[in-house]
Amino acid sequence: MDNFRFYITGLVDGEGSFSVSIQQDPTHRLGYRLKPSFSLGLHKEDLPILNEIRKNLNCGTIYFNKNMVQLKVENIESLVGKVIPFFEKYPLRAKKKDDFEIFKKIVLIMSRKEHVKNVHGFLKILKLRSQMNMVGRSRRMLGRANQIRAEVAQKVEHWTENPGVGSSILPLGTKPT
Repeated sequence: MDNFRFYITGLVDGEGSFSVSIQQDPTHRLGYRLKPSFSLGLHKEDLPILNEIRKNLNCGTIYFNKNMVQLKVENIESLVGKVIPFFEKYPLRAKKKDDFEIFKKIVLIMSRKEHVKNVHGFLKILKLRSQMNMVGRSRRMLGRANQIRAEVAQKVEHWTENPGVGSSILPLGTKPT
């Protein structure tokens, strides 16, 4: 069984991904939602292998897209309780190891809801995220992260100067009057 789990680690080193997407969402306090994700994509002929990996991790959903199948885990509890412990026990060895370590920090911050309780937690995640997946990361993506940081900073500045004015979003620690 351990041999197969090290095989999983090898596959993830080559074909897996740890990422944190940022999506605009006006229902979220800062206007953005953070979504961590672990994924592993293979050719559709390798579906039995992906099913076995899903069984070993005991979490995730398999998606089908043309000739590809992808195992994806986005649930924070599954990431904290299953994915992170798996890769701590069966460590990655290639470049993805660094991404995993950053991803783990982000997911743990999110599991404690620091990004919701404190704007600094959100900004810390953005900073950590900008250090992930540097191989092939485009300037456009880095520019987008800087744009989001600036928008969030502008909102915080507005809240500080005008608490609750022009927005239903209140600064941290502020109670509605």
